[in-house]
Amino acid sequence: MNNFPTLRQLQYLCAIDTHMNFRLAAEECNVTQPTLSAAIKEMESLLGNSVLDRSNRKRIIFTTFGKEVLKTAKSIIPQLEQLSANALRLSEPLSGLIRLGVIPTIAPYLLPEILPLLQKSFPKMTFQITEDLSAHLVDKLNAGNLDLILMAFPYDVANFKTLSLYKEKFYCACLKDSFSNQTSIKPEKLKDHPLLLLEDGHCLRDHALESCKLQQPADQKMLSATSLQTILQMVAQGYGITLLPEMVIKSSILPKVIKILPLKNPVPTREIGFSWRRNSPQSENITAVTKVIKTGLKF
Repeated sequence: MNNFPTLRQLQYLCAIDTHMNFRLAAEECNVTQPTLSAAIKEMESLLGNSVLDRSNRKRIIFTTFGKEVLKTAKSIIPQLEQLSANALRLSEPLSGLIRLGVIPTIAPYLLPEILPLLQKSFPKMTFQITEDLSAHLVDKLNAGNLDLILMAFPYDVANFKTLSLYKEKFYCACLKDSFSNQTSIKPEKLKDHPLLLLEDGHCLRDHALESCKLQQPADQKMLSATSLQTILQMVAQGYGITLLPEMVIKSSILPKVIKILPLKNPVPTREIGFSWRRNSPQSENITAVTKVIKTGLKF
């Protein structure tokens, strides 16, 4: 009788490859680190070969055989997921788990509207939410650890299917005594003021600079933060101005000392939409979910 590794063992191995860290891999798989380690050793015993090179305790190294097993696992798991999804769809349409990734500059502002709509429309579906930066979400989608991403464009998702929901405007947030009595401002006028942006890695930073045709001068002092709420507090304290997407303005209570100025034509925008894998085993559910959101929300 052949000794085959279990699906769970293969999933553990893929999680190790994704995180290159046993603790993080165990967290993703909802098991303890000793359980994950024991499962990998059991798989090695079944196969009669090591998949991990344990000569270096400081970093994870796959053996040549381990890379072969990993390649096979990445091929097998999506096929089994497709089979399971097909079976569930036939027995009970519009049910099961959807793993949704959302970027931080969208999650707190759209999820309060989206989740009640999804729960009402799909009572037999469970939605697991992951909030992370675009690059990390795209990696997880590519690896099969997410089914769908709600994100902002432009972004390189050429390998995925996409659906645009809408475009939203950027606005300038500044102290009330800034820019005299102007009721709107040209984007190029912003370059003369200290600009507060999210730190590197947030696509909103790139979208804001690109859409407003701005470049940060090398000699200009710039402060950054990890959240838009922190940025707003910095603006309120007089550290500079910032650029906010429309959903933030509609959904947030802004400090009283801040005013919002529209930007003059051409008005800078970012595009909000979905990305998912081509031939995803969840394609039918994803199509239904994205259709409900696109038609059910007022953008």
